[in-house]
Amino acid sequence: MDYSQYTENSTTVKEYMLVVSDGVSLRIIDFTPQNVSPQKPVILFVAGWISLLSGWKEVLKVLLAEYRILYLESREKQSSIVPDVKKTSFSMQRLTLDLSEIIEQVIEPSGEFILAGSSLGATAILEYCGSDKRKPLSAVLIGPNTEFRFPKILVLIVSIAHPLLYFSIKPLIKWYIRNFRLDKKNSKEQIEKYENTLDCADPYKLKANALALKNYALADRAKKITVPCLILGATTDTLHDTGNIKHLVNKIPDAKYIELASNMETHSEKAGTVIAKYIKSLMSE
Repeated sequence: MDYSQYTENSTTVKEYMLVVSDGVSLRIIDFTPQNVSPQKPVILFVAGWISLLSGWKEVLKVLLAEYRILYLESREKQSSIVPDVKKTSFSMQRLTLDLSEIIEQVIEPSGEFILAGSSLGATAILEYCGSDKRKPLSAVLIGPNTEFRFPKILVLIVSIAHPLLYFSIKPLIKWYIRNFRLDKKNSKEQIEKYENTLDCADPYKLKANALALKNYALADRAKKITVPCLILGATTDTLHDTGNIKHLVNKIPDAKYIELASNMETHSEKAGTVIAKYIKSLMSE
């Protein structure tokens, strides 16, 4: 894959697979700028539910000016290698364990790191930060989900439908997201982005992951998170409930909240600049 659109010419990019304890292989894309200071923390970035790397191009370009970034594609992504989907867990607990095991494999024992992610990835980061595992310097959470609640009719359809029927019901899922979860008048780019991710999704993993998450809620576990957190929300983003995000901010002891205008803005150069500024302030304390 050509990664030139994400980086400057001085950045080395390596792509490889790492195996976790249940035999699933996850893809890592390692972006290492040539002149990055070894004193600066590594950023481990975990994107949202079936998100594509292309959706984070502007954010990555800003951060790669100063930091090494390890981009992790979680197990529901098309890139993962799953020996047997039916026998494999796609629960939040398993996603969090993946994160823990990957950190042990890719971050030096004495190395400092920052966890960054969006949506489902951000939720897994929250769960990890509330555990007794090795702590990051900070967590950057973009539109984190505090719960996953799907309409009962959608859960029923997903439960009984064979994964290959996904291609038949995909228009229904797009219709639901377009009409009930997004502002179709003012969020055309966001709609296009999410529809593209649905087009690239693996139906077998998608079904297993959706059913595993259908009753998930973070609840009061957020109070156990002692890691400093930057949380980004978006005023017009109805897919990630701003009210729930603000409630989450109030529960985390050391959390800073910044609200941008839209979901597209949380994926933009502006968001990258906000994150870079936050990390600098954190390092200067």
